[in-house]
Amino acid sequence: MPDYYAGSNCKYQPRAQPFLDALAKGIRLRQEVKRILLSGTSFASEYADAEIVWEEQRRCREKGKRKPMTCPFWSNYWYEPCAGCTCRIDDSVAMEIDAIFFLKAHTNCTLAVHVELKRRGEDFSHGQAEAYNPRAECYRDQRRRRDTLLPHDHYLSLLLCGSDTDLGFAQRHFHVVMTHEKARKVIEGYP
Repeated sequence: MPDYYAGSNCKYQPRAQPFLDALAKGIRLRQEVKRILLSGTSFASEYADAEIVWEEQRRCREKGKRKPMTCPFWSNYWYEPCAGCTCRIDDSVAMEIDAIFFLKAHTNCTLAVHVELKRRGEDFSHGQAEAYNPRAECYRDQRRRRDTLLPHDHYLSLLLCGSDTDLGFAQRHFHVVMTHEKARKVIEGYP
């Protein structure tokens, strides 16, 4: 099986990739990582034993690509913002999702876990945090066609950040906020 966790060749975000690689491996291989990430959310019960939709996501993301992706299939999702939609804050720049993982529950519902990573000392750009959940909602509702995005029923926004982040602000805009310090304790190999 190819190593879909290692993004060391990813030129897009090489300083962030080791954090995301560890998260991907944890979500893929360790049920307890998924449970910890979902803990305290409205999805904790339904998705507690969910399976990651790994190969299906890879196939979906790679379909129609003319050249090989340079990053892992689960990272660097970027689409143009919708015209006239609430998925972008006025005067903000277009933004990507650092990583996204899909979990399928025994109920056959699918949850998209949208991940934003901020390294220690890194700030949000204008409107970035505020647009995170509206954009995830837009993706879920398929307000426009996105062929490389799996359909899903629910979404959850996860922020991984340094303890120097304004955590109160972050918690208003993300379902789950986890500091790097906590992530190191629960995700094997997390830098």
